[in-house]
This record gives sequence, C-alpha cells and structure tokens, in this order.
Amino acid sequence: MGFGRIFFFIFAFALLEVLVLAKVAGLIGWPITIIATVVTALLGSYLFRRQGLETWVRLNQRMQQGDMPGQEMVEGIMLLLGGALLITPGFITDAVGFALLLPGSRRAMARKVIEKGTLQGFTTMQGGGFTYSSYTRQGPNPFQQPRGRDDGNVTIEGEAHRTDER
Repeated sequence: MGFGRIFFFIFAFALLEVLVLAKVAGLIGWPITIIATVVTALLGSYLFRRQGLETWVRLNQRMQQGDMPGQEMVEGIMLLLGGALLITPGFITDAVGFALLLPGSRRAMARKVIEKGTLQGFTTMQGGGFTYSSYTRQGPNPFQQPRGRDDGNVTIEGEAHRTDER
C-alpha cells in the first residue's frame, strides 16, 4: 500500500469522523457531544487498564503452563489498538475501540484472526539453542506442538568447541 493510498484513507476517515461529529452535534448539541467524547475517552482508558491487566495475567498463566499464549498476544494487540481508538475523539473510532476492548467481541475477533493466520515464534531447546517454529491451526490447541510426533522439522546435531582460551 503506497503512501498516497494511506494518506487518502486517513484523510477520508478523518473527514467522515468530522461529518459524523457535526451531525450528532446538530442533533444533541455541541456541549453534550463534547462531554460524550470526553466520557468515552475516560471509559476507554478504564477498560483498557482493566482488560489489559486481565489479559496479562492470562498470558503469564499460559506461559507458566508451557503453552504458547497466541490468543492472549493477539488480544493484547487489539487492546492497544482499541485504547488508542477510544482516546481519539469521534464516534466511529469509539465504536470500533469499544468492540476491541469488550471481552466477548475481542476474543471472537482474536479467534478469527488466529484461525485465518499463522503464528510464528522462537522456542528454546535444552542446551541453550533456538529453533524456529511455525504453528498453524491443527486441532484443539493450535499453538502447542504435540510431543513425540514427527512434524517435519529438521534437527541438526553436532558439537561445539571453544577456541579461545581463558
């Protein structure tokens, strides 16, 4: 996506947001419109902190169990985006921001993102090495590779010798 398209999208979206704000202000008045935008920003800030902490706790629990916290990682990104949208004045950004911050809709969207995509990550092996893994949706837990199954990954064994003397 080129710079011109991005600029046009941002400009068109900002124009649409201003038009919606003006229309709402024409219906209910400017003071109430301004109060509504401030209240949604404050409510969004509160929801962001609360939901962010809850997601962080779930992420840590999954990591301690040895599972990859893919759902929680996607939800964390959605929380950041939702919080930023709620702080931005406007009713369209508020609607999208609330959809990203409310647990039910956020979890459903995160599941859809995970089902459509591929989650990739680095995992450590015993002995201090690293292996690169790519996880796709395969069964009840798409992010934990079954143990004892040949999944096509190549393992190269060898020895290392230190050449510098201490």
